[in-house]
Amino acid sequence: MRPVPLTVRSPGLVLALLLACAMGCAMGDSDAPFIQGESPNAACTVDQDCADASLFFCNTALSRCEAACRSDDDCSVKRRGQQHAILDCELQSLGCRCDANRCVPALCTGDDACEEGEVCRDGTCGQPLPEDLATVCHVVPERVVAPVGTSVRFEAWVSDAKGQAIVLGERITWKAVTALVTGTGTGPSATFTLASPGAEAEAVEARVGKATCRARITVLPPHAAPDQLRVLVTDALTGHPVKGASVLVSDTLGQTLAREATDAVGVAVVAARGEVGVSVFHEDFGYLTLAHYDVKGSRDLRLPLRRNPADRAGGVRSVFKNFAPVGSGGALALGLTGLSVPGLASEAAPAQVTGPERPVDLKLGGATRRFQVPDNLWVFGLGVSAQPDIIAPGIAGVCDSGLPDVAEPEEAMRTGACGTRSAWALTAQVPSGELPAGMMDPGTDPLLLLARALPQSGRFSSSIIRDVQFTLRPPGGGEGVRTTPVTHDFRQVPLGFPFVVRVPALPLLREGYPERALVLGTVAVPGRGLVPLGLGAAVNANPSDPLTDTQPGLLTPGFVRVRMAPAHHGLEGQPYRLLALASSGPLTGEVPAGAATSAVFAPLDAPRFDPEGTQPVTFSDAFLAVPEGSRYNPDLLPWHGLLPREWRLDATVPLATVVRTTFTNAAGRRWTVVMDGRRAVSGVRLPVPPSGLEDRTFQGDTEGSRASLSVEALRVTTAEGISLGAPALAESGGLSPEALAEATRSVSTLHQGRPQVLWVEPGEGASLTRGATVRVRVDGFRVGPALTDDGGVMLTVRGGGPGCDGLWLSSDLASRSGEVALTLPATCSGAEVVLAASLVDGLHLPLRPAVTAVRTVRVP
Repeated sequence: MRPVPLTVRSPGLVLALLLACAMGCAMGDSDAPFIQGESPNAACTVDQDCADASLFFCNTALSRCEAACRSDDDCSVKRRGQQHAILDCELQSLGCRCDANRCVPALCTGDDACEEGEVCRDGTCGQPLPEDLATVCHVVPERVVAPVGTSVRFEAWVSDAKGQAIVLGERITWKAVTALVTGTGTGPSATFTLASPGAEAEAVEARVGKATCRARITVLPPHAAPDQLRVLVTDALTGHPVKGASVLVSDTLGQTLAREATDAVGVAVVAARGEVGVSVFHEDFGYLTLAHYDVKGSRDLRLPLRRNPADRAGGVRSVFKNFAPVGSGGALALGLTGLSVPGLASEAAPAQVTGPERPVDLKLGGATRRFQVPDNLWVFGLGVSAQPDIIAPGIAGVCDSGLPDVAEPEEAMRTGACGTRSAWALTAQVPSGELPAGMMDPGTDPLLLLARALPQSGRFSSSIIRDVQFTLRPPGGGEGVRTTPVTHDFRQVPLGFPFVVRVPALPLLREGYPERALVLGTVAVPGRGLVPLGLGAAVNANPSDPLTDTQPGLLTPGFVRVRMAPAHHGLEGQPYRLLALASSGPLTGEVPAGAATSAVFAPLDAPRFDPEGTQPVTFSDAFLAVPEGSRYNPDLLPWHGLLPREWRLDATVPLATVVRTTFTNAAGRRWTVVMDGRRAVSGVRLPVPPSGLEDRTFQGDTEGSRASLSVEALRVTTAEGISLGAPALAESGGLSPEALAEATRSVSTLHQGRPQVLWVEPGEGASLTRGATVRVRVDGFRVGPALTDDGGVMLTVRGGGPGCDGLWLSSDLASRSGEVALTLPATCSGAEVVLAASLVDGLHLPLRPAVTAVRTVRVP
């Protein structure tokens, strides 16, 4: 009989499954480094069967001897002698490291780790490439529109004739080719100053080998007109000006004072006095409102817009090659893959980051277990046949004529029909005999297995393809979504740097401490986005408190083991960044109402090889508290202390310099309101969008229900630690995705969702006994009697005759899952009894707009 699969929906499974199978397992690939004087197929059953038990161990999963070590010296010829020397360690200048008791080639993180005249590429020291290999280059950003006096840093991405990314370091030369800008330089980047006003022109040039590339610049004149705002509106991901956007200035009551449309350069000049709100509307982009702007400032604003995320779809289709040979018992291969995300991850739609989930059945030792994994996790082995190609969704950006089906790159970029991102993958391949015990046990949490795993092994690899272009097109329309094929090398560069991170004290997330902390090692790639290079995780269960549980081999709580690769395959020289994320609940799929996260960022000079954690990496900033107590009144009448169309936060978030609230309707289109952190408690009254444009504070359905709402608190500072509020960011261009991500030190998010009531039981048309209990589930609404709660559920009954016609029942008690139970009176019966469950406030008044779910049942 075929075993019945057990479905597991464990929090964090997307990372946990990959980590639990890779980070707690011993090494033992059959492609281990060649050892002088030792047969690569030397059979064994115990360590004593090997040539020297102090230098070898018996990998019982493969029944073969492999080199053992306790320190780096054990990998050297000085310790091992000529007879047992490891040739892979002796043939490279950096030698070997002792990683998880196994000798592995050491990796470099920069040129300074190599001998004189050598450079560090793909983690290995070698001779620099000749300049004449460079045949193509691109300047990033390739288009800039900004006021005179602005300084802009440019990067150059270089490729060879095959399109492979190459890094040529200091051999790139820069110069200004028009009077619009001033500046010069050598190296991978250079900074230029916008010196003279002028129309768009190719103004900045980079040259290396056979390649020359330029950036197009538009320089705006100084803005000095009194009682007027100049607003520059650009596409946040390409730099193109947005023509025809409506720029609306409103007063503190939300009333429109002035409105203008942006011209071909993306500029609108609008009359304004005192404190105003500045909103930008365009049907193809997310709306953006800057609240509480005082015109005593520069009156020169730069407001970037991001395209509607669901209007176009596309990306890359990934496959894998170059797997390690495995023994007769088979192996489990996993590949978590995606495309780089520009800016903060919260600015992208969830479907642009992970995609939906799918079931995968794994078989091991006669047991079958079903896991729910996201679509961007490739799985092979343990009963899983070859998986279909993995689709990684893309985010719009720049492209060139090298992309098939794009005859006019300029038009494609202006319409959001293409993009260029970095494709990444974190991979692991583990023989079945080395999988962690208990992985297949029913109810076992893979994340808990990870946290208990003994020192990390070198199972992980990182694969990077720096420049991947793809097309994007509207979904549906009879044509399938086109994707760009991408082949990842399964073992491109090892995650060869194990180290330990001290995670800050975890914040309270609503009613308790988060269940886990994830640490992500990344590299920030200009023009491409954030690329993951490694990760680690810890649970917070025993006890649930501000510190993560103590991990094996570490003496105190609050420390997390991390494993990371160096920047490689064209990313060398870019800044590293660590991210620690505290969360509870699922990490993939649609974000449920009430989900809260808090993240903190830190720069990292370079990954360290410090498996024992003798010098833990620390964060200088703390987690931010979650921005709770956000309320919005979409009605035209006052409601519970809120004026019409007013949004307000009940209390400030300590240390937060910026607060953003985002409405998302059923079509995935957004309206983001940004303000200083200290002004969020003052509230903001939103203007009515211009005629012909949808009001995205509503869902967009026929019932006129509310849109989904999320609130984000950010601590944003300069490199020197000076706090930056929303007006300062808007005046300096700091709201652009890369600039904002670079300046953000910590961020916390609460996804409130939208108020909903859904029937759990009975089903439509069901037959109930008299006095039966019915149940509904409430989302996006806090049921309870406290002043901080939203209210309760009222059940109205009709069609049941004198015993229940016109009856109403109410409750403000809910389970942790949000379920509310209500019991019908024994006198209520009828052939067609209509049950209408509605959300009500603390005074038992229905919400506006009303939120109601109806069931018709029989009560004999």
